[in-house]
Amino acid sequence: MARPCDICTKSAGTLRVSHVDKDGRTTELWVCADCARQRGFTAVEELKADVAEVLAELQSRVEDKDSAIVCPECRMTYAEFKRLGRVGCARCYETFHDRLVPLVRRIHGAVQHVGKSTQTGRKRAQERLTLDRLRTNLKQAIEGEDYERAAALRDQLRRAEDATGN
Repeated sequence: MARPCDICTKSAGTLRVSHVDKDGRTTELWVCADCARQRGFTAVEELKADVAEVLAELQSRVEDKDSAIVCPECRMTYAEFKRLGRVGCARCYETFHDRLVPLVRRIHGAVQHVGKSTQTGRKRAQERLTLDRLRTNLKQAIEGEDYERAAALRDQLRRAEDATGN
């Protein structure tokens, strides 16, 4: 049975939202698509937690122009990558970088790997990710002319920078 949404408790929680506070404590919520959309957690329509689903979608969207992008090392085309779901060599990551970043973000929720490290290292990495996310959200709010949200994000960013010493 699916876990219920921690906010409305009516629908199934399909999105796991983790929050790490300044002391490194993690709080995890399961949120349904409607509650996530209402709170601006993410563009829920673009969420694809299942790798198989993302790969199936890729395979169904192979276009002629994808064959024009070729890895200079192994000669794999982006169309072949979409059909196979794996790269041919390390150089493919560079060649297909602009197209791989959104895929990795959809599958993993982030494109920066934090990895295993000491508690302090994990905390610093999480702080960097939080600051980066705040900066991105601030930029988007400004571009969208949502100045109230931008001001709130600016203040939140300043507090986070002060707390981390950045």
